[in-house]
Amino acid sequence: MTSTDGKRVPHRRLPLIDKRDLEPLRPDGIVDGRQVFQINDHEALFSNEEMLSPLQPYAGAWLPKIAGRTAYPIPDRVGEYGTYSEFVKAPKYMAQWVHWKQRAELVLEGRYHEIPAAHFEGIFTLVCNFKCPHCTRRVTRTRWVEGGTWEHNTEVEKKNTMHPEGLRRVIDQLAEHRTDGQMGIVWGGGDPTANPFTYDGMLYARSKGITASFLTNGTFLEVDRCLDADPILIRISLNCGTKEAYSKFHGYPRDWDYFERVKKNMRLLARRKLERGARTLVGISLITDERNMEDTVAAAKEIRAVVDESGPGIDYVIARPVMNYSHFDKDWAQVREDTKKRALDLVSEGGEVWRILNDLGIPLILIKDSYSEAPDETEYDDTRCLAYGMYGEIRHNGDVQLCSDSYGNPEYTIGNLFENTLEEIWTGERRRKVLDAINAKECYKTFCPHNSRGHHHNRVFHQIERLRKQGEIERVRKWMEDLREVTYPLGHSFFV
Repeated sequence: MTSTDGKRVPHRRLPLIDKRDLEPLRPDGIVDGRQVFQINDHEALFSNEEMLSPLQPYAGAWLPKIAGRTAYPIPDRVGEYGTYSEFVKAPKYMAQWVHWKQRAELVLEGRYHEIPAAHFEGIFTLVCNFKCPHCTRRVTRTRWVEGGTWEHNTEVEKKNTMHPEGLRRVIDQLAEHRTDGQMGIVWGGGDPTANPFTYDGMLYARSKGITASFLTNGTFLEVDRCLDADPILIRISLNCGTKEAYSKFHGYPRDWDYFERVKKNMRLLARRKLERGARTLVGISLITDERNMEDTVAAAKEIRAVVDESGPGIDYVIARPVMNYSHFDKDWAQVREDTKKRALDLVSEGGEVWRILNDLGIPLILIKDSYSEAPDETEYDDTRCLAYGMYGEIRHNGDVQLCSDSYGNPEYTIGNLFENTLEEIWTGERRRKVLDAINAKECYKTFCPHNSRGHHHNRVFHQIERLRKQGEIERVRKWMEDLREVTYPLGHSFFV
C-alpha cells in the first residue's frame, strides 16, 4: 500500500482479539467511545470496529500488561520469572496449554497418560498433486502405505481417501472427546483439496464444535467453500517466488500452471477474507533448503504483491528450514552445514525477507527451534515421553496414531476408529503397549523432531517433574496461574 506521495506505508492492523472470548463487563459501560469488556479477570476497552478483529495470528501477539506486576513467568522455564521485557521476548506458544484447565490439572497430578488430545491431524487423504522431494509425509508414507498414492493425478478411492460415512464417524468421535471445550482437526494430507469430501466434512465438524486448521499447497483451493466452514486458519505453502523454482521445489513438470494457480488463489483468498469480514487467519508458509534458498526473497516480494493487489488479507507468515528427520532412510532435504544460518539471516530481524514483511505489518513467525540444534539430553530427567496424547493423528483408513509426529508409522498405531470408539482406543491395552514400546526406545530423544509440539511439551513437563521430585509442585501451580493471568487463550491449539 502506498501513500499519496508514493511512499510505502504499513497496512493498519487492528488489535488481534477473538470477540467470542469477550463478555461485556456492564451493558452501558462506555469509556471514550469504547465498550468495557472482561477478559481473564482484567478489563479491556474495544470499539465496535476492533471487536471485528481476527484471532491472534500467533501466541502472544497481544498481551496484557498488569498494573503493579514486576515479575512475569517465562513460558518455557517452569517456575522462573523475568522482567516484562524478558517475558515479551520469550516464546508464548508454550503458554497455551495452561489455559486448558482440565488437562493442566492432570499434568499437576502427574497423570500424563490420561491427558486427552487437544487436536488430531486429519490425514484423510494421501493424494497430493505435488511430489515434493523433501516432504516428510511423502517419504514416510510411501514407506509405510501400499499403493502409488503420491503420484500426479492419482484416483481418489477408499485405499487412499476417507469417504463421507467414515469421516462423519470420526468427527462424531472427536466431538465426544472434547475437553476444556477444545478439540481440533488439522485438515492435511496429502493435500486436503484432493479430497472431494473435505469441505462438507469441515462444515459438519464445525457444527460439532470442532475447530479447524487448513494446510494446503493452495493450487486447487476453493476459497469461498473453505471460508464457509469458518476455519481458525488457512495456510498456503508458497516457499518460492518464481515459476522455475516453484516447480523444482514441489516436484512437478515446469510447464504445468500450478504457480499461476497458487498466485491467483492467494489473491482471491486475501480479498475474499476482507470482503466477507471473515475471522479466519490467512497464513503463508516459507520453508527453505538449497533448492529454493535464492528464491526466498522473491517469495516475500510475491506476498507483497498479493497485499498490494488484494489488500491486507494476510495475517502472518511462518518460516523454517527443511529438515531431514531421523526416521528417513536417507537425506531428502538439500541441507548443507551453513544452510540453516543463511536461511535464518534472511528471515530474522533485519534480514531481507523480514524487512519486506515488516514493511507490510505482517508478523514473521520462526517455527519453534527449527533453526537451532536439538537440545542436550540433560533437558530430560527420565526415559518417559510425557507429551504423548496431546496431539494425535487419524489416517485415511481410520487408524489412530498416538503421536502427530509419527507420520503413519505402524509402530505408533493404537487402534482404528472403524473398529472401536476413541474412548476405547485411548484407554485400551494397545495404547499402553505402544507407550511402553516407545518409552523403551526413548523415542523423544532419538526420533522426535526437536521442533515438534511434543518435543516442547516434553521439555516443560520434565521440568515440572524435576520440581515435583524436589517437593515444589505448588511453585509449579503458582507459575501456571501466573501464566494464565499474563497471556490470553487462543481458543485453539494450532500454534503450540
